[in-house]
Amino acid sequence: MQSKGPYLALHLRMEKDVWVRTGCLPGLSKEYDELIQSERRRRPELLTARSNMTFHERKLAGLCPLNAIEVTRLLKALGAPKTTKIYWAGGQPLGGKEALSPLTKEFPYFYNKDDLALPGELEPFAKKASFMAAIDYIVSEKSDVFMPSHGGNMGHAIQGQRAFSGHKKYITPNKRHMLPYFLNSSMPEAEFNRIIKELHHESLGQPELRTSKAGRDVTKYPVPECMC
Repeated sequence: MQSKGPYLALHLRMEKDVWVRTGCLPGLSKEYDELIQSERRRRPELLTARSNMTFHERKLAGLCPLNAIEVTRLLKALGAPKTTKIYWAGGQPLGGKEALSPLTKEFPYFYNKDDLALPGELEPFAKKASFMAAIDYIVSEKSDVFMPSHGGNMGHAIQGQRAFSGHKKYITPNKRHMLPYFLNSSMPEAEFNRIIKELHHESLGQPELRTSKAGRDVTKYPVPECMC
């Protein structure tokens, strides 16, 4: 990725199990939404989110992963050009290439480890999920900009390591505040972009102190305990 020039790393949390566990819906089609709801009814123990909230309430509360359409709109609003090189980390999304098409249409320089590896290079790790995740972690941590579509251990660890490495740019999507604007189809694009940039001007990897130890894991917020 570095040989291609500066690049953005996206950690996309769009796998089937993520949609089931979070109580959210992928929004690809009625068929996929029903597939997730059916799996959740069949195995209610998988749901780790609060069960007293509807899908829409979870969405507006910022508790759901961003889908490809939302990630695309966010990146464009933040000023990412069509020529942006993107490495996407994560497992295969529910819906496969169809689920990623909004991103690949807008950002054609879009790669994952399968696209970049030499023939046979990934075979030793194919059935070792932690090894595959480690590859994603390394490429993501070395990126010029990193953005996750949802929280998780990998994103938290990368946030902490990037802070430790000089506060490299890390975009935290402000889901709870931005999603109402995503739902407003009458808003002019220029106004939408201005609001999105304003919502994220303090979410770009600036130093953040671990002021509340109860709510801020030291892995994610290493300042000041782990810093000189």
